[in-house]
Amino acid sequence: MTDPITHYYQKYTFQPSLIKTFIAGERYVAVLFLNGNIGVCATLGQKVKAEIPETIDLKNTGDRIILTAYYNALLNYENSYSQELDIFEAIDFNQFQNIVMVGHFRPVVKRFQQAGIPLFIFDKKEDEEILEEMKNQMQFIQKADAVILTATSIFNQSFMELVENTNENASVFILGPSAIMHNDMKAYPNVKWIFGSVFEPFDERVLNAIKANLGTRYFSQFSRKVFI
Repeated sequence: MTDPITHYYQKYTFQPSLIKTFIAGERYVAVLFLNGNIGVCATLGQKVKAEIPETIDLKNTGDRIILTAYYNALLNYENSYSQELDIFEAIDFNQFQNIVMVGHFRPVVKRFQQAGIPLFIFDKKEDEEILEEMKNQMQFIQKADAVILTATSIFNQSFMELVENTNENASVFILGPSAIMHNDMKAYPNVKWIFGSVFEPFDERVLNAIKANLGTRYFSQFSRKVFI
């Protein structure tokens, strides 16, 4: 299988003519389509040029970030979302014995702690006592029966290695506003659910927050928490 960004590029290409505005913030980039669709992608500290590339290099991290936001805008509005729930409301995690989280989602971790459900957390961008050592990540992934996987893994090229190392009985849940909400993602090993965000068309509040280099919690209040 090709990685998701390569897959979507081959399937839908990249049409800059659809884009009305492109914003490259320090924490996120945002793509606003002419039809009002908004797509976002976290940068994880990667510097992204504030211009739409003339040619796409699928090995270039900056280009992959732009493509993630682009496919987010292109595809996330095509679904009929019957409910608005966050991952902890939608999934009963008590059914799992060995839960691994890749990407430190603090609000979600707090919910797990409040419910008394243990989980093992990995985040290569952070160094906190609650986190496991990155050198042990693949070992934990292979043993997990549930993996909560940050959607940013799709652009930073860790996604394929992670899902391909999950055991055959595992459930993978992709999470984050960078998520591409499209059923082709469920063709990848053990991906069961995708939890992401959809914004109101032309919502300047989202664009302004990203332009001001603000993080997820500042613009997530303007989003619908949706899943497929």
